[in-house]
Amino acid sequence: MLLLEAAGLAKRFGIQDVFEIGHLAISSGDRIGLVGINGAGKSTLLRVLSGESPADAGTVRRFCRTAVIRQDGEAADTGNAQMRSLLGLRASAVKSGGERTRLAIASALSADTPLLFADEPTTNLDVSGIETLQKLLLRHQGALVLVSHDRALLDAACTQIWELEDGKLRIFPGTYSDFLQQKERERAFAQFEYEQYTAEKKRLTEEMYQIREQAKSVGRPPRRMSSSEWMLYKDIGSIQQKHVQSRAKHMQKRAEQLAVKERPRDLPEISMPLGDPQPVRAKIAAQVGHVTVRYGRKTVLEDAQLILPAGSRTVMLGDNGAGKTTLVRALLEQGRFAEGVRVGYFSQSHETLDGGKTVLENARMDSGLPEHVVRTILANLYLGAREIGKPISVLSGGERAKVMLARLLAAKVHLLILDEPTNHLDVYTLEALERLLLRWQGTLLVVTHDRTLAAHVADRLVFVKGGHAEAFDGGMAAWEEERRRRAQPRSSRDTRRTVLELRIAAVNARMSCPQKGDDPLALKEEWEALQAEYRSL
Repeated sequence: MLLLEAAGLAKRFGIQDVFEIGHLAISSGDRIGLVGINGAGKSTLLRVLSGESPADAGTVRRFCRTAVIRQDGEAADTGNAQMRSLLGLRASAVKSGGERTRLAIASALSADTPLLFADEPTTNLDVSGIETLQKLLLRHQGALVLVSHDRALLDAACTQIWELEDGKLRIFPGTYSDFLQQKERERAFAQFEYEQYTAEKKRLTEEMYQIREQAKSVGRPPRRMSSSEWMLYKDIGSIQQKHVQSRAKHMQKRAEQLAVKERPRDLPEISMPLGDPQPVRAKIAAQVGHVTVRYGRKTVLEDAQLILPAGSRTVMLGDNGAGKTTLVRALLEQGRFAEGVRVGYFSQSHETLDGGKTVLENARMDSGLPEHVVRTILANLYLGAREIGKPISVLSGGERAKVMLARLLAAKVHLLILDEPTNHLDVYTLEALERLLLRWQGTLLVVTHDRTLAAHVADRLVFVKGGHAEAFDGGMAAWEEERRRRAQPRSSRDTRRTVLELRIAAVNARMSCPQKGDDPLALKEEWEALQAEYRSL
């Protein structure tokens, strides 16, 4: 059944076209993931489709009730008791960002509408909150349009991907992983077509040049032919010359008629490792112990410790309010660092940026790298030639985060600490950030709720819970195996579903960034088998 239909949609901000979409439709059962870079117009499109914002052109027809989960968490407190309980909401006058997001989710899902719009519903949620949201969205019987930077959620909840790029909408059937594979196939084919085009153009150009040279030689008398003899054969030479010139024009016309194929737009390669090239000689890069923090009667941390082995890639996980940022600050303020270790720190507020300087000037502030390398880092974070000359003061929150990340990645430091670096980043930038972090050659600590990021970059995990920090030597895949080993033989259906979600996320991560020895076909078969088992539950 058709739930929504739009035609001739256009939206502009001043002289800038945000999008122009000929036609789109949403039917019962559709589960759509809307993706695009920051600023592509995803939130604007959701507001137009839901009726919160008018289009500048075109029509939107809605044939059912709709509900919206807004990115800012703004919502009336209309959630029913069951939904509030599932989301762990408590009655309180002042609500945190995570509580406002949960309230918005509870209110929208309690409406039980045939069509749900969700704009970054994981904002300010911790891992347990994201897993709860995922289960609720999978239980939701209506159609769904989801904007999210959480790739595991897009994979689990969506069966169709809409990509908004350069103001145009493209529709891809399948999950987010299917979408990535299709985009890679398209990129590979576009590269093949471009190479075929350039090779054929080069061949025709060279042949045309040879023919023209031949035409010149036809127009000159042979060396051993006298002038009188040449006068006798001049007419024959003229005919031959015209014939050769005709062939040259034909070659030129064929070259001009070749269908032009553009080179695929790839992110520029970084030709060198990032971070200080001199490794830390000590076994431990940084550590802090006996951390106890209380706020009134509430104990946040109780004799907690954090150890970062030199060269390790540690991801810290934990619920909101568990004390992750508190422990990181204790490390920075009270910790012991190996001799000579320089630290780069990304905080959620980006307060170290200079608002009066440009993007490029801020990115180069602590860097010893050549300017072209810093520009390449910025380009990999989707800050290109149009953005690098802008002052920091005019940038959005997501763009400021990118600048700060670029500045740290370009800095000559040994230890990189990133506290929630994925907030406000789109999925494209997230994937690019992961590739940059994999080039980081120093010690890394990332505090995040992003399950896919953790699966991609971590070789150590630290779980902050109950006032303590528990370290696990191994990545997400190893942790999942450990969880499965610890599980009871007769696990419930919910427990099995949770394990499958984590395994799917881990396999998806390996498919996106294969490691040495990985078999892409075997990974795809494993992923499909896990998805089939998940659907059966």
